Amino acid sequence: MTTRKAYHPLSVSLHWLIFILFVVALAAIEYRDDIPKGEPLRDILRTVHMHAGQLVFVFVVIRVLARWRFGAPEELQASQWQRLGATGVHLALYFVMFALPISGILFTQAGGRDIVFFSMTLPQFIAENQDIRGPIKEFHEFLGNAVYYLVGIHVAAALWHQFVLKDRILQRMRWHKDN
Repeated sequence: MTTRKAYHPLSVSLHWLIFILFVVALAAIEYRDDIPKGEPLRDILRTVHMHAGQLVFVFVVIRVLARWRFGAPEELQASQWQRLGATGVHLALYFVMFALPISGILFTQAGGRDIVFFSMTLPQFIAENQDIRGPIKEFHEFLGNAVYYLVGIHVAAALWHQFVLKDRILQRMRWHKDN
């Protein structure tokens, strides 16, 4: 059982890096919708979106390994429903962090496009198939919209704990020299 009060610095760094990558990915794809088709910026924004999403996948794998290796701080005193709620939101966030990049890759490949990750072409996981491309894309977009709600709930709960319950929960996700 761990007695640490905060997450390991690697976990903290990955938490904030993944958050920034989500912001970049979502901002790029939202802004892309406002750019006319055929404009070079539209393709650049799609590339930024895809690279940020792929990086989310890479870093969430590392984050899971870091969590396994370094553990988590001791649990806060909370009611059963709060613990269940926190666990549910965290599991949903992890599901989205894995499923969004995977579904993006699958719907792109189903549309007959290669996935390029910083000049390296990823292997084909599925063949071109326009019949499944639409449903996969809809699932991907559903998850993209769900991120806003999940992150909103996550942030609201953290702020509630910090400023209403005053249990200093935000200290757990900052860099400390004595972790």
